[in-house]
Amino acid sequence: MNNRLASVLCAVLALAACRKGEKSGPVVAEVGGEKITVDEVRQRLNETSPFLRARYNTVERKKEFLENMVRNELLAQEAIRQGYDKSPAVREQTKRAMIQELIKHQLDSKLAGIDIPEEELKKFYDAHLDDFVKPERARVFHILLPAKDARERAEAKKKAAVLLKDIDAREKKGEVNAFQGAAIKESKDAPSAPLGGDLRFLSKDELTRAYNAELANAAFELKNPGDKTQPFDTPAGVELVKLQVKTVAMNRSFEESKEPIRQRMARERRSRDYDEWVKKLRENTKVAIHEQELEKVQVDAAPSPQQPAGISSAHPQALPPVAPVSPSGQKAPPTAASKIGGN
Repeated sequence: MNNRLASVLCAVLALAACRKGEKSGPVVAEVGGEKITVDEVRQRLNETSPFLRARYNTVERKKEFLENMVRNELLAQEAIRQGYDKSPAVREQTKRAMIQELIKHQLDSKLAGIDIPEEELKKFYDAHLDDFVKPERARVFHILLPAKDARERAEAKKKAAVLLKDIDAREKKGEVNAFQGAAIKESKDAPSAPLGGDLRFLSKDELTRAYNAELANAAFELKNPGDKTQPFDTPAGVELVKLQVKTVAMNRSFEESKEPIRQRMARERRSRDYDEWVKKLRENTKVAIHEQELEKVQVDAAPSPQQPAGISSAHPQALPPVAPVSPSGQKAPPTAASKIGGN
């Protein structure tokens, strides 16, 4: 789509928006039979970013902004004279703009979630406590050399010391997986040995329950990624442990989590309401899908990534789907967003 047509489309949509309802209030400009009011100028200014808005603090700057609105009005009126308001491209854009307005007024009025009572927020917090309170977790590798008595334990410690010395030497030469390689060959812990001794991410309590307190204590005493223990005793034998990484513990109280919970619950409610609303609309409207005709739809191949700069595709670009309106910084629910303006 060339720049001229794009400008015409935007202007026609702007004119359609201005003509939605009765205009009232002081008039700052007249263009043909259309009036631009103080409220319209204020609304357009408020739609700009705060940084840009700060520029328009003098009459000269405000007049500059108004001139842009006048230009858009001129373009819109000329576009209608030339019949662009009846073109499929403009009608499609208008349809999407109407969907945006419909969604905003039908669903987004409750998106802030201010109507959700505090007891519901607390119930959500309690039901999803793992999202807000997480213990410190560590991912460690270990090598187990089993020992049943004092003699076997002494031999296992000697072997572990030799293994540790060899691992250190290989790591200094750049072999970053030396510990894992040794675990595969030497560790007798059947579940983890084939994985290079990897115990995955576990909290201290989880590691204690899965193995033993000695292993958990040794693992969580390590501070930095890559740190290793000296050989140490556990009920199962003698072990070596290497720290891969630790995650920071999180303990967010209900008061700290209240507003994020409110926003999350409001978004989830909006998504449910959208699905139920569209379902009812479909139930009350005759909808027929003709799959035989659908099969005949040919999809153009994607343009070559090697296309030289300055040469445009032979096919006009498809208009992007319109995302639903949502508060600044908040993404709209994927369930609703994937459908709005697309089907």
